[in-house]
Amino acid sequence: MLDHLIISLDPKAEASLQSQIRQSVVEAILSRAILPGDKLPSSRALAEQLAVSRNTVVLAYQALIDTGYIEPRERSGYVVSAEAPVARLSVTPPDGTEVADESSIDWHEKLVSSCRDIRPVRKPLNWREYPYPFVYGQVDDELFSHTAWRDCARQALGMRNFGRMVGDFGLSDDPMLVNYICSRSLPRRGITARPEQILVTLGAQNALYLVAQLLVSPERRVVIEDPVYPDLRDILQQRTTHITGLPVDHGGLVLDEAVLARTDAVFITPSHQCPTTHTMPAERRRALLELAGKHDFLVIEDDYEFEMNFLESATPALKSQDREGRVIYVGSLSKSVFPGLRLGYLVAPEPLIDEARALRHLILRHPPGHAQRTLAYFMALGHYDAQIRRLRRHLAGRRMALQTALDRHQLFTQTASHFGGTSFWVQGPTWLDARRLAERAAEAGVLIEPGDAFFQQDDPRLNYFRLAYSSIPEARIEEGVARLAASVEDLRREN
Repeated sequence: MLDHLIISLDPKAEASLQSQIRQSVVEAILSRAILPGDKLPSSRALAEQLAVSRNTVVLAYQALIDTGYIEPRERSGYVVSAEAPVARLSVTPPDGTEVADESSIDWHEKLVSSCRDIRPVRKPLNWREYPYPFVYGQVDDELFSHTAWRDCARQALGMRNFGRMVGDFGLSDDPMLVNYICSRSLPRRGITARPEQILVTLGAQNALYLVAQLLVSPERRVVIEDPVYPDLRDILQQRTTHITGLPVDHGGLVLDEAVLARTDAVFITPSHQCPTTHTMPAERRRALLELAGKHDFLVIEDDYEFEMNFLESATPALKSQDREGRVIYVGSLSKSVFPGLRLGYLVAPEPLIDEARALRHLILRHPPGHAQRTLAYFMALGHYDAQIRRLRRHLAGRRMALQTALDRHQLFTQTASHFGGTSFWVQGPTWLDARRLAERAAEAGVLIEPGDAFFQQDDPRLNYFRLAYSSIPEARIEEGVARLAASVEDLRREN
């Protein structure tokens, strides 16, 4: 038995005990802690050592045999295979000098562009470890049917679908998914479209990027909302400096004809403005489309979160009123399933879709086939609609709890969408710096999102922040707001 084969198991780890054993042996082999020909403990001995069932070790060893890391030897048990992979190839430069760890190249001189100045809304990777995470766009495991998704993924891997799933789509998308978008998703927004007018993307952000690449140049002028989705602003800043932010009121984007008359494209979130959550009324939508026709500009409609309507009848998408093909529609499928899915879609006239498809092909060819087909089954078998109903029910309760808690402490002025959604946009006292508040609140286990990134850099308005309720259980909301209020009071006394 190898004394230097150290395996420690963590029952709370995401990986199963069997997987942890496999990983430990593989790591030992790749790091040369154990060498080809070295004998491994018997399955019985290792099971006793680790206090696990013998079958767990047997299955782990069998998997290692199947993958070529170890091999059985008659009367010798298990040994490291002579064919086991090596982790690193030893390379010596021709001149005998050591390879430098860092490049000697001046990359500031070589780079022709930079994205380092982007201002995204950041959230800690370990946000789940905080007891009161008011963070946006994250999935609550309790609200998602893992069993249903796993079954759909297995079905997508079946032989009937295997050829489609593993193939290179090239310039196409999964027809099953596209047909569902045409027949089920878009009609709910009042939109009629043919498959040729739809492009599947790696989330809504990828769709926005493709549109910006195709329609925005350094000479063209664009209008965005202020405040605005930060990643959209940063995407556009890579294409042009002619960006005008128009203010947002209770009816969404304020229409300034003098500005709109000189623009080429307007990027907008009319049904659920990001981040204020305001909805643009029908009259202003009609006025926007009239101005678009009058002054010959395009409208890019980001219709994120439309599925989260649980308070009132949904307002039809702006695209549904478009009679000239001026509105380019962006939809997200990740918001209602889980953010890591990264699937969205673009709806536009065929000439633009053809160009976007070709551009997507150059960047990533197509979104993964297995993800597309799994989602298609998830939709076709009714799981997607069931997921939406489950989300709406729980989000309604959480929204009411958050509203009640905010009203009780009376520290903030907040706005929330009339149709529901997943967050509140909060305005604190004028003296408040939400960035400092976020730091102080985190010490008390509360996560919030400072709002400065949503505004123009020269006018950050530091007293705004976003409180999302999709990622926090309803039972914790009151205490989370109480702790947030205490953090505000601490900062007030320090000012």
